[in-house]
Amino acid sequence: MKSVYFVKVSMLLGIASMALVYSLTGCGNNTQTDEKNPVDTAGAMVDVTTLTKIADTTLAQNKVSVFVQDSLTSKNETIYIQVTDLDGDPTTDAHLDYDVVMDMGMVSHGGPYYPPVDLGNGLYKAEVVFIMANMNDMGKGWMLNAVLNKKDTLSFLLPVSEATPARTIPVGTKDDGRVFVSLLLPDEAKTGTQPIDFTLHKMDHNHFPPLDNYTVEIEPLMPDMGHGSPNNKAATSKGDGRYSGMINFTMKGHWKIKVNLLKGGEKVSQEELVFPVEVR
Repeated sequence: MKSVYFVKVSMLLGIASMALVYSLTGCGNNTQTDEKNPVDTAGAMVDVTTLTKIADTTLAQNKVSVFVQDSLTSKNETIYIQVTDLDGDPTTDAHLDYDVVMDMGMVSHGGPYYPPVDLGNGLYKAEVVFIMANMNDMGKGWMLNAVLNKKDTLSFLLPVSEATPARTIPVGTKDDGRVFVSLLLPDEAKTGTQPIDFTLHKMDHNHFPPLDNYTVEIEPLMPDMGHGSPNNKAATSKGDGRYSGMINFTMKGHWKIKVNLLKGGEKVSQEELVFPVEVR
């Protein structure tokens, strides 16, 4: 039998919602633990005091809080979920899973997301690709369902606005239908040669499996100057839908990155994608 609890959630930007608690099967967990300090998968320390809290609520003897770097937009985003006791001390023996749902009122659908990573000290990292922004007067919008100890789910409304410029773009493909291509490069980049990363996810009804059998071809162009740049490397698969290459921005200014998907050396994306970047 599902148990229902009503809990009050405080939201960023004046968004208030009611957290729903119910029984749900967990969705898997990858762990990386440091009992003293939360350490991100990139090796950097994570200080929640520097993050923006967008929601929190309590359940039984636990408090669950949701943090982001700044705000959430329609692109590949990192979310941090913290579990503490009622005094604010980290709960290190909790088990946490999650999923995301876009509630559009009459219909709802999921979106691409990666399993949570246990950073230690009661902090978890969640990576989600928001394939669209929330829409006014159309359902509740994006919801994060955090599953605590494999039995109780806290549902949080997420304030997801439109990414400007676009960083997640759908494209039709020859073999896999609609594919969401997400550029992980910041909106503003530095000059010089640097890594360029993407994630690719296929839309399969309500599931969004990662795709690993592509090459992401890149062509940087500086429209105002009428030139590109040398020594760029296409992004190749690193597994789990992640791709990494190298891009060279030779000078400051406005750049566009043209992107095509290749398979077996053949272009399979139905149209060319364009990602604008400001180089400072």
